[in-house]
Amino acid sequence: MKYSCVIWVVILVLLQGCAGTRNSYKSLMENRDDVSAVYLKVGETKEVLAISHGFPGWWGVYPAIISLSPEIASVSCKQQRSLIPFRAPGLILGGRVCYVSANSVGNTWLKQGNEFTLSSDLANIQTDGIKLYVDEN
Repeated sequence: MKYSCVIWVVILVLLQGCAGTRNSYKSLMENRDDVSAVYLKVGETKEVLAISHGFPGWWGVYPAIISLSPEIASVSCKQQRSLIPFRAPGLILGGRVCYVSANSVGNTWLKQGNEFTLSSDLANIQTDGIKLYVDEN
């Protein structure tokens, strides 16, 4: 009995270590006037991406997100751990959580991709970008 409990604990711990992402920006998306976008107020900060480190690793493709106009909305990432089981970033190996902060009124694009090749060029932004609007308080 004790042996099987130990095996189950080990399995649960190993599952916590799996690499994965949570695209938090999807819960922020709203439809206004037939435009699907993220709408924020000046001074507001929201989570947009969570990345968990773990087995088998990212093998050269590490998720990231950038803002094409950092003066309107900037993205910053912090190393964190989640106390909620089976949620990125993991409890044991941790990971990074990225937040977008609305700095000034305007609109911009957020672009998600590989951290090592992600750039702020405007090619294909209409198809794979996330529109972001920042309004007054």
